[in-house]
Amino acid sequence: MELHQLQCFVDVVEKGGFRRATAGLEMTQPALSYQIKQLEDELGVALFHRRAGGVAPTEAGRVFLEHARAVIAAVREAHRAIHDMAEPSAELRIGCLPCIGTYFIPDVIQELQARHPTVRPKLCYGDSAGLLEVLIAGQLEAALVADAPPDPRVHQEIVMQDRISLISGPGHPFHGRPSVDVHEVNGVQMVLLSGKTSTGAFMRRYLESQGVNVEPVISSDDPETLKMLVEEGMGATLLPDMATRAEVVASGGCGPLWRSAVEPLLIRNVILVTRSGVENSPGLDVFVQEVRAKGKPPKARRGRAPRAAAAS
Repeated sequence: MELHQLQCFVDVVEKGGFRRATAGLEMTQPALSYQIKQLEDELGVALFHRRAGGVAPTEAGRVFLEHARAVIAAVREAHRAIHDMAEPSAELRIGCLPCIGTYFIPDVIQELQARHPTVRPKLCYGDSAGLLEVLIAGQLEAALVADAPPDPRVHQEIVMQDRISLISGPGHPFHGRPSVDVHEVNGVQMVLLSGKTSTGAFMRRYLESQGVNVEPVISSDDPETLKMLVEEGMGATLLPDMATRAEVVASGGCGPLWRSAVEPLLIRNVILVTRSGVENSPGLDVFVQEVRAKGKPPKARRGRAPRAAAAS
């Protein structure tokens, strides 16, 4: 006696006939009749009264129906129990830089929740050094940071590269240009991320290393504020591409903001960090898979080697 034979029997009873049961079972009527005949031969009794207008279960068929339904239900419950064991169900503590948490993580979490609704992500924000300390202390399961120094206590994996570009608004001299040499920024009115942020501090070091002196008219910790200021004509800014993907037209057409590559090119590595020697929870395995799927490095530009940069 096989499970699919029990399902065939139940479907014939519930549908009131062999012909009506074939559609749901996706089998021909002769094949269905054969399965019922095999079942009747094994039980040694007739399960159906066969009449011109259809079929009806015999007394033995009515008794057997109750047991057949119970067996099918028990098998389904067994499948459900095994699935629940394999399905990750726990709070997942993830650390990330503010910019990554705002512009990258939401897509990851949306896909994670759609596929594995039992995983409950909990995000905390900080800079790379602080997040690594919290991770090593065991208070996080993973962290998404920018270029971090090697540490034997953690495992690092580059999951995405994100360029830092010059953003300008309509009417600005840089608007419409595919690239801008960083030395052209000298004397240009700029609005920049605060030096208190990792990205803001990095940008200032980069400008200084290139001999470019910029005194921003306005500084802010919030990329959204800077984008609004640029659109209103308050100056140009430098932002990671992930922060401008919704508004910026990268090439051609027209839009509220324009993204120009800065030369020398700036690329930051976004790194997924987990603790070495610690087995990943099922929920963390799922999170890692989604981060890898969403992280897409930009296409390489000919003639220029990308530089790695810190993130916010």
